[in-house]
Amino acid sequence: MKHLVIWIWLLLLSATVQAQNSIDELVENFSTVGSSSYTSAIERDPETHQVVKVVKTLETRGNIISDLIRAFEKEREKGHIQGEGKYEGDEDKVMFLATEDEKASRVYMLKYDGRAYQRGKVTIIIRPK
Repeated sequence: MKHLVIWIWLLLLSATVQAQNSIDELVENFSTVGSSSYTSAIERDPETHQVVKVVKTLETRGNIISDLIRAFEKEREKGHIQGEGKYEGDEDKVMFLATEDEKASRVYMLKYDGRAYQRGKVTIIIRPK
């Protein structure tokens, strides 16, 4: 019985890691596409040189947005903290996810054109523990 509990716990843990990696993988793949702009910034503690925060941003145009929306919706089904909204008077929509594991806290945000899905921006903020 103890082994069964351990296997279930490991399976759940791997599902969380894979969930994070699906959005990260899309951002990584799309960062090399011609119509995309990708930036990554690392903030370090000046005294210890430890990583405090990593911010990755992907701005893109085209059909890629539909893939990103599907990835966010897939993650929502897995029960992560999430939200969705729209800026008042703006056609842009926003989706976000927040996850946490023993290594880091992550926030994923997708802002996209709600009318045509032709432009969007993904921001990923990672805070190591």
